[in-house]
Amino acid sequence: MEQVWPYRMLWHKRGDGGARLLRLYGASPQIHVPQQADGCPIVEIAPYCFAAEQKFLPEDVTETTVLEPGSAAALQELHTKVIEEIWLPDCVERIGSYAFYNCRKLHTLTIGADTRDIGSDAFMNTLSLRTLSVRCGAGGQSGLRQILAQISSDLEVRLLADTEPEAVLLYPEYDESYNEVAPAHLFGRSILGEGFRARQCIRDGRVDFAGYDAVFLQACATEREETLSRMAINRLRYPYGLSARNRQIYRDYVTVRGQKIAQRLVRQRDLDGLAFFYRERLLDGAALFACVREASETEWAQGAAQLLAWMAEAEETSQKKRYDFEE
Repeated sequence: MEQVWPYRMLWHKRGDGGARLLRLYGASPQIHVPQQADGCPIVEIAPYCFAAEQKFLPEDVTETTVLEPGSAAALQELHTKVIEEIWLPDCVERIGSYAFYNCRKLHTLTIGADTRDIGSDAFMNTLSLRTLSVRCGAGGQSGLRQILAQISSDLEVRLLADTEPEAVLLYPEYDESYNEVAPAHLFGRSILGEGFRARQCIRDGRVDFAGYDAVFLQACATEREETLSRMAINRLRYPYGLSARNRQIYRDYVTVRGQKIAQRLVRQRDLDGLAFFYRERLLDGAALFACVREASETEWAQGAAQLLAWMAEAEETSQKKRYDFEE
């Protein structure tokens, strides 16, 4: 049975029969935008929909309220100071201008493959947005490039097949500025950071994985180690379209910095990431011991227990190899 999310929404019926969402009220900062409004598919998120103030309410506004059976949930207006995560249904095709203006707490956005029409400055001042999930599969078309063009900060993009990531890519932060060239009063464009170049590696709505991987070599000269490590780990863990040559480049980068990266994963309590490191034999005994100590110092009991189990397993394997050799 499909879960019912309590909500109240203001919407407007478009000429094509689709619904334009104008305002949403809910009980949680984690938002599931409904798929329909009184039978009309929600195809558009209106301009300023989640901003502090909705500036363009038409006269013929329709109000719809849906509550859980027997519930009288207190619904609050969902806008800049509330929203932390938002999930848009597959039917949404357009995000209007300034739709998420000043949503400073918004850190995670999930959209469908057909959300491709992105209005100007739709994500202005979404300073915490760090994760974008797109339900298009790794090789599918989407509006990813249009969104990336509006977000210059670090953004991790998860390309989902059903609900699981098929590819995960980090697009690093970049800085763009314009400097006046005197005396002609012209302006020269200056871009710092390989994040801009990585954002160009999308062709006909599909990610160009080979182009993205080529950016990594150039990024090694300019980007921070943490950024490069995240790029490398994501490509190794989700190697869609990854050539053998590029896989070795990423692996070489991670291997040299294995212990440092693993300790960072401990601090982030990323057990899945550590499990990947262990399976790929990127953690030797000394690195495992350092990670156990890090987990203990940060009081991460679950991580410490798993790391100790891996240490015991690694020691047992090592002893068996020595025994077989002596035999």
